[in-house]
Amino acid sequence: MTKNRSERWPTSGTRRVLAGCFAAVAASSAPAALLAGDSWKDALRAEIESVYTLSKRATLSPDRITKQGTVVVVRKDGITADLSSDMRYSVTKVTDGQLGEEGGAVSAVFTKERSRVFKTGERLFVTDIDVYDDGVMLKVITCESFDINEKGSTQQRRYKAAVKFMYPKGSGPDKKLADIKAAIDPVLVPESEATAVNTKTIALGQTRPEVEEILGKPERIVDLGAKVTYVYKDMKVIFVDGKVSDVQ
Repeated sequence: MTKNRSERWPTSGTRRVLAGCFAAVAASSAPAALLAGDSWKDALRAEIESVYTLSKRATLSPDRITKQGTVVVVRKDGITADLSSDMRYSVTKVTDGQLGEEGGAVSAVFTKERSRVFKTGERLFVTDIDVYDDGVMLKVITCESFDINEKGSTQQRRYKAAVKFMYPKGSGPDKKLADIKAAIDPVLVPESEATAVNTKTIALGQTRPEVEEILGKPERIVDLGAKVTYVYKDMKVIFVDGKVSDVQ
């Protein structure tokens, strides 16, 4: 006897139940890392935002800040920026403390006639944070506005930039907030922390760990055995036999 269609095929409701069962079985046998997906990115981003509170910009007026968040201070020259109204972000990559602009097709398409480079000491708002497989990107915009000539009239404009702090691809899930902040601080430090550092005093007789606790890691170390010099942006700290003997 020939079976009718309803006897040969499950109903649509039955098919949905079976599909759900198959999905559950597949999920139970999938690796934990696969199920976790990119959830570590969301978790890391939330941690970073606990330190760098985001500022908000008006949707139709990119130069207007509707909510002020954390202000960071530039500590190294070399961050390329574009006018806030530009479509693109120039991306400055930071690898092991060294700054370099991201290349590629996007850079070739756009001109740089209205770009500028941030200077040490400039103050910036953080407007967005993105976590990638190979780094963390902070998008920033200047606290200060600048006079820009546009079509014969002077307009007040801010400059924006993206700074991507690189790490080896695949190491992201192991990164902690302290790791990311240690990479960011030598380039962009929260203003409150920069002020606190400036009020601290380096004294004769302090040890290298004590100085690093106050000023952070130096940009360069000149090691001549008994005499070691820590080179910072605006000063040199000289140690003899492991203790501060002079500050220049």
